Amino acid sequence: MTTKEQRRQEWTARIADYKASGLTMSAWCDAHHVTKEQLKYWLRKLKVDPSEVVTTPTHWVPLTVADPIQFTNHAYLVVYIGSAHIEIRSGFDPRLLREVVQALEAPC
Repeated sequence: MTTKEQRRQEWTARIADYKASGLTMSAWCDAHHVTKEQLKYWLRKLKVDPSEVVTTPTHWVPLTVADPIQFTNHAYLVVYIGSAHIEIRSGFDPRLLREVVQALEAPC
């Protein structure tokens, strides 16, 4: 068996494991030490229809604020994403915040 055939078999098994795991792409890739780009590449290469891939739905956690935050010139909110944090002040640009959070979540 050639190296190419071995790699194809290896990724066929990995994709089957991914589909059966019920994990998100990010979680599965982290657990198996591969990048999302590698997984996406092999899903395309092996022509696996993304609609066939079972993913778990996002579960939102309700948030209740006991006392409303009154923003002043000195008040801010700090959001932690991994080891990074973002200070949000009154008048922030929501689109910019969304782009920054997406960039921080992206694999390196």
